[in-house]
Amino acid sequence: MRRCSQTCRRYAPPVRTHLRLGRLLGVPIGINWGVLLVCGLLFWSLAFVSLPAVAPSHPSSAYWFAAVVGVLAFLGSLVGHELGHSAIAQRNGVEVVEITLWLFGGVAKLEGDADDPGAEFRIAAAGPLMSGVIAVAAGAAAWWVDRSSGNQVLEGLLVWLCAINVVLAVSNLLPAFPLDGGRMLRAAIWRRRGRKAPATRVASLIGQVLAVVMVVAGVVLCFKVSWWTGIWTVALGAFLLLAARVEWSASAAQPELLGEPVGSIARRLPSPLGASSTVADLERVLLADPRTPLVPVLDERGDVSQIVPREALARIPPAQRAVVPIRSLTQPLLGLPRVASSDTVTEVIDRLGRGSHWWALLVDDSSLHSVLCSEDVEAVVELATA
Repeated sequence: MRRCSQTCRRYAPPVRTHLRLGRLLGVPIGINWGVLLVCGLLFWSLAFVSLPAVAPSHPSSAYWFAAVVGVLAFLGSLVGHELGHSAIAQRNGVEVVEITLWLFGGVAKLEGDADDPGAEFRIAAAGPLMSGVIAVAAGAAAWWVDRSSGNQVLEGLLVWLCAINVVLAVSNLLPAFPLDGGRMLRAAIWRRRGRKAPATRVASLIGQVLAVVMVVAGVVLCFKVSWWTGIWTVALGAFLLLAARVEWSASAAQPELLGEPVGSIARRLPSPLGASSTVADLERVLLADPRTPLVPVLDERGDVSQIVPREALARIPPAQRAVVPIRSLTQPLLGLPRVASSDTVTEVIDRLGRGSHWWALLVDDSSLHSVLCSEDVEAVVELATA
């Protein structure tokens, strides 16, 4: 599904087959046509089975209206789950491309990867946590309706919404990569071993094993319990098996990456700030481009001769950033090494080494346009030697 030298990240199907609905909290929301099948099945189950069983002797129109509300609440729960991932991802400097609702739930498509296992764990855990919060809220509302002798249909609907969010949270916590629980497992192995690629191999292997168990369990359910439950379990297990195998293959050793030019993994620099800019201007640039490690700055002659690292922003209190000049944070540009876009990863490592935190400017035809980060080079080396 992804390589660390590219920008497209996890969860989303490779082909765009969905309808864009709009934006929520700045994140584009889309829906796959397969969701309509799930919504139809949920509507039928609520209107004709679940709600009449828990709240009998009500008009059919009440069940139908509650079923529509329930389906919409279910879709909202999926969006809430993915917004949990998205919010924590953005706080850790990972841009959210979009959220898509599809046949097996929701997917949050992120731009890039978390830089450390702690951030990976927090991003993965945020989704089930949000589902848990929704379940508690729905359960509390159902309790209040029951205590106040409210409408039984509403109470049944809230209990159902609570239960389905519990299922959503618990199922995503299964250590089956690439589910959220599998990503949390990978983060734990990554922290212990210090390398992401081997952790991905272990987590995806466990994910494949659990997916096969789900398929076998689904077949048993078809004959012993319910054909519908069994078929759904088999389908979900087959999807997880395919996704885990893709991750397994993507994390295999790829020594040919060491011969790739570093221009493909460099980060594009933002436009230079003027000599009279303030730290508030720097903050706006960094917020607009969360992956850039530094910002070039023009001198009085209009030449790029200085830079400001991202971490320098933290030295200035927010209340003073609008009045503090950016020149108080600048560093000389001459202190950074230069590489060409055509230099290979191996050549750069031979010159600049591994393991230390460094930046190198990509300079082609005397123009400065991108920066190469040591962590991006380390990510490629990890893939090449997994």
